[in-house]
Amino acid sequence: MKAETQVIGLMSGTSLDGIDVACCNFYKEDIWRYEILQAETIVYTEEWKSRLLNLTQANALNYVTTDVFLGRMLGTIVNEFIARHNLHPQLIASHGHTIFHQPENGFTSQIGDGAQIAALTGVDTVCDFRTKDVALGGQGAPLVPFGDQLLFTKYRFCLNLGGISNITFNDQMNPIAFDITIANMALNEIAARLGKTFDKDGVDASHGKLLPELLQRLNDNEYFNKTYPKSLGREWYEKNIQPHLTNNIYSERDILYTLCEHIGEQVGKAIRLFSFNEEDELLITGGGAFNKTLISRIKFHSPIKVIIPDALTISFKEALIFAFLGLLYIKGDININNVITGSTRSHIGGALYKGK
Repeated sequence: MKAETQVIGLMSGTSLDGIDVACCNFYKEDIWRYEILQAETIVYTEEWKSRLLNLTQANALNYVTTDVFLGRMLGTIVNEFIARHNLHPQLIASHGHTIFHQPENGFTSQIGDGAQIAALTGVDTVCDFRTKDVALGGQGAPLVPFGDQLLFTKYRFCLNLGGISNITFNDQMNPIAFDITIANMALNEIAARLGKTFDKDGVDASHGKLLPELLQRLNDNEYFNKTYPKSLGREWYEKNIQPHLTNNIYSERDILYTLCEHIGEQVGKAIRLFSFNEEDELLITGGGAFNKTLISRIKFHSPIKVIIPDALTISFKEALIFAFLGLLYIKGDININNVITGSTRSHIGGALYKGK
């Protein structure tokens, strides 16, 4: 009889789509295996979107209260989710929402107070997965590749298209992962100019045309020539990419298409850094996997086979993996690989708040 552990994973990405909640079972046979039992996305209100988007410019009191209030909201969401689906989780693992990410300056910050979640739910809660890695000199990101190694071993490459795009080279002896460039963070912002939350299926982008001068400016950023490990945050986007997207002479559809081309080119460039053969597979997850125009540009530039999984895996892979990282934490197992993040040693990342 397999021994199962039920964990709820919480993920709030930089694209501000909402809060992903996934209840997962994990069990160990010859390798780690998982099952997503229930999963939902709780969409942010416009008030919460604005509050999180502007928090980098807020005063200290606003920052602290937002941390606490988001933690309370997460705890309430989990309680309602548990009741709705009659779940019995042994653990909650919460990524929180990233506000600051500046590992080069020695700090990263994910809000959504874990103490509030544990207090409201009565369930042990692991949070703050990135801070220790930065304290050890690492990037604190990306962390999902550790889960890719253990849960998605059949794929040579794993690409996540969230607010930021990141890739894992799933070599068991020498895994490598890094943030590639922006993704939904920029695409959603341009879609908002058209009065939409996002460009559904990439339809608006499909009616755009390439802007060669914009593409050149996007591709010329020095980040793309840096060696890994490396990671990105919203601050980088606002400083390095956003200013190029404010030119009023460009149509929104042309910008959307050009962004898809930029992402596709950078994904292809990232894959070509590693040895591969044409039969290797690239698993694509994250909200961007539903954008048909974006996927078509990635397929065009990718030298390997592209795999789009089921909708549940596309949407909730990050929540699944943070649930898994939380499970490794309570088992006392390493859940952050310094080869990926660049920290001085592999370690157990996270902080635990007891539910009782």
